Amino acid sequence: MNLGSGGSRRPLNTLVLVALALAVGACSSGLAVRSDQDPSADFSQYRTFNFFDPMGVEGGYNSPIFGELFREAITREMTERGYKLSEQPDLMVNVTIQSDEKIKMTSYSAPYMSGAYYRRPGGYYGSGMGVGVGTVTRATEVTQASVFIDLVDLKSQRVSWQGVAVTDASDKVAQHLRDAIYTAVNVVYDQYPYTAGQ
Repeated sequence: MNLGSGGSRRPLNTLVLVALALAVGACSSGLAVRSDQDPSADFSQYRTFNFFDPMGVEGGYNSPIFGELFREAITREMTERGYKLSEQPDLMVNVTIQSDEKIKMTSYSAPYMSGAYYRRPGGYYGSGMGVGVGTVTRATEVTQASVFIDLVDLKSQRVSWQGVAVTDASDKVAQHLRDAIYTAVNVVYDQYPYTAGQ
């Protein structure tokens, strides 16, 4: 899987990026996380890393703070695993974000009233009042956002490992963007089983 310097996934505007990052931080337990790797990659040869400049999450209408925060969080995860930042790295890191509009179907139980009495000359008519429970299904349009972290073998220009976190981006307001991005990166790197040189 070849990858150019900036990635090619569709960019998101700043507001959606903020919503995604905050949703990731606030709802990390609801994240869907997966990873994949090149079966031919020899992870024992990797000891150093650096970042694409720019990464896919940087540039355009996106705030530069996104790139800075992702770089900080990923540097922490890589150095904890023994990798060193280098000008001549074995691995190049790229971060991209993609959004997709989805229809989410939600079913829930709802009580309802049945039967009624009404008065007419000569008495009351109608049926007894009762309560039933029915199922209601609601369709809601949601934005599903995915964060991709790619580790690219510099020599072969192939993705050696990719981690992905997928969540529904919401409009909930939160105050801690840095913590949200650190949480997203940490959850993705839980899928990475390697340390430098092993």
